[in-house]
Amino acid sequence: MLHDTTGAAGEPELHRTSAAGASAPAAGRRGLGRAAIRYPAAVVRNGQLAEALFSLAESHPPGELRLALVRAAYAVFDCPRELATVTRVPDTIPLEALPTVAMLRAARGEDALQAAVQRLRGPLLPRGTPTREGFLTAAEVGELLGLGAPLDPRHLRGACHFHTQASDGTTSLEAMARAALRRGASWAVVTDHTRGLACVNGLDAEGVALQRQRIASWNRRRGDELWLVQGLEAEILPDGTLDVPRRARDGVLLVAAIHTELGDRRDQTARLVRALAEPGVWALAHPQGRLFSRRSGLRANWEVVFREAAGRDVLLEINGFPRRQDLGPSLLAVAVATGCRFLLASDAHHPRHLSFDATAVAMASLARVPEARIVNFQMVETALANRLVG
Repeated sequence: MLHDTTGAAGEPELHRTSAAGASAPAAGRRGLGRAAIRYPAAVVRNGQLAEALFSLAESHPPGELRLALVRAAYAVFDCPRELATVTRVPDTIPLEALPTVAMLRAARGEDALQAAVQRLRGPLLPRGTPTREGFLTAAEVGELLGLGAPLDPRHLRGACHFHTQASDGTTSLEAMARAALRRGASWAVVTDHTRGLACVNGLDAEGVALQRQRIASWNRRRGDELWLVQGLEAEILPDGTLDVPRRARDGVLLVAAIHTELGDRRDQTARLVRALAEPGVWALAHPQGRLFSRRSGLRANWEVVFREAAGRDVLLEINGFPRRQDLGPSLLAVAVATGCRFLLASDAHHPRHLSFDATAVAMASLARVPEARIVNFQMVETALANRLVG
């Protein structure tokens, strides 16, 4: 385990101790596990600072100040370096929020930070929300990937779960394929939405056929550089069936996902287990359905779901889109213990989003997922063995 003390210059220093002799993660780590750096108590981490800004925003009525504080919170959360280690704050912090950020940033530890929040809070009672817990900041992702972690995003072979303008992506299939190739991938699975999700213009049977032709054309020309595979992000309907007819599943990798009734507090175990039994399902995408600061996701008996996935050899997705980070760290640890295999996904809707698979790698590293259980590190023949029909 890694922890630190303060050096002569006040910078964090890394040391190793046994897990048995280590103390619990410092406040503000939000249950991220034992593998991350612990800074001195006097240092305010980006996650703590962002949460303080969210709390302040919630204490003010809707208006420009509240919006500025929310934007500042996201800017801090997404900053790739800890603000405690840099002299310049992100340019994306609104000017009207800079004095508040400077005051909070100067706090010497969590207690001082909370005291400052109490002084600055508005007239409303901050509600607080568990939907911001268990998420890695961008700086924490960088730390986890830079500490000699056993998983290295530079070794990923497969780029999975991304979208094109055929559904709700912003660019063409070729543009996404070229971007994946530039990132070092040797194979990629495009997973545009199906028609079952009403809020996106998903693919119908004709759209699937046209995309298959484009994929075949790419593979004839550049398949020795990057082999493209057609997938679909299929919608799991309320009864657990998929919106893709069985006759239309041949030759397509199905990534099944729930996008509806995510706020329903009823147990969704049966729905998920039914979906895992559907023919042709390769992976279960963003299984929790959680979204940062908005929803905690589905209620289910996750041990039952994970055992079913492991028994049917359906992959569980580790979605690295920063606002998803799904599965969360605690459930990811349970899935590892259950014997599941995993798919790392960027959930990219733009070429620059393909880098989000690094967040998935950091999450997997934190949960100590063995590389052998992650298909993205495998050659395409191994990763897709016996999964494509027709």
